[in-house]
Formats: sequence, C-alpha cells, structure tokens
Amino acid sequence: MLVIQPIIFCKAPVPGQVKTRLLPACSPVEAARLHAAMARHVIARALALWPWAWVAADDPEHPFFRELDTRIIPQGGGDLGSRMRRAAEMAFASGRGGVLLLGTDSPHMSEARLKTAVRLLTGAGDRLDVVVGPVEDGGYDLLAMRGMHRELFDDIPWGGASVRDVTLRRAQAAGLSVRLLSMGFDVDTPEDLARARRMGLPWLE
Repeated sequence: MLVIQPIIFCKAPVPGQVKTRLLPACSPVEAARLHAAMARHVIARALALWPWAWVAADDPEHPFFRELDTRIIPQGGGDLGSRMRRAAEMAFASGRGGVLLLGTDSPHMSEARLKTAVRLLTGAGDRLDVVVGPVEDGGYDLLAMRGMHRELFDDIPWGGASVRDVTLRRAQAAGLSVRLLSMGFDVDTPEDLARARRMGLPWLE
C-alpha cells in the first residue's frame, strides 16, 4: 500500500514576521494571532485525516510548536524550494511512497481537496506522479508527489506569479503525469481575509 506523508510548512507566529500583507488593516500582534489560528486549523484538519502528518517548522523551539501533538521537523535554511525538497527527501527516506506538501495560508481548503490529491496518487488504476492545487496569485496551496522529483523545487522563482506555471513546465519536461485541481486562493490580504470569513469560518473572526 502506498502511504503518503503529509507535511505542513509553518512559521512561528512572531509579530511583524507573519501575515505582513494584512498590515496596517491589522496590527502586527493581530496578524500573528490570525496566523496562529490559521495554522492550528490547517494542522488539526490534516491530523484528523492523517494522524502521522508532520509539521515543518521554521523555529522548532518556539512555544507554538511545542503545543502540537505531532512530529515537528526543522525546515532548515535556504529558499522555499530547498526547504520543501529537504522535507520531501526525509519522508521518502523514511519509507513513504509519496508526499503531500501544504502551507497554512488556505485554512478554508476543503477536506475533499486534500483527499482528492491523495486519491489521485494512490488510487486504483493509473496513478499520477504529481498533483498541484493552483491558487489565484500564481502559486499553489498543495503539491503532492509520488516519488522524489527535485526539478520541482530547484531554481523556482518563489514568491512570484509564475511559480505554478514553472512547476508545471518542469513536471511536463520530465515526463511526469500531472493533474491540476480546481482554482483556490490564499489568505494574504485584507480582501482575502474578508472572502474567507464569508465562507463561514467563525474562528477567523
């Protein structure tokens, strides 16, 4: 049976260092509290589906991560690609057959989206190599892989609007089978936050 390792990438909720695009609509402290609430929700949702999920922390010694009842791994240094690649390699080295990489910016994501990504990697019949959950800013809210594919992490223009497109081109050039899920969005700006709140997430209030 192919076992997928979910890994949630999370920053410590340090005021002034997280959710900075919410400023000045929110204070740095309010933005950090919101980030913490979003992260707790994303992590709890993943653990409810897969109790063996990991959290990749930027600062594993921060008190926020000590309260979590799951395995915490360090992200390490380098750009986002380096950190994701390192975590994926750790999962494959531990014997997992695939990985599901998540951030904490889409707390409104449905369980169905997560389950679909895993099913496309592990289901009967032709299994896909890569599943990408696109978001409106040009990135993605999840990346699932069956097998290690370093080309999806190296020399990607992280933080720009072409992350998703470059990732897809890399996968196609490598001959990998890829599926895009429906379009989603990240909660980065006050407008994004208002949109997520309209979806009926009371803990975002």
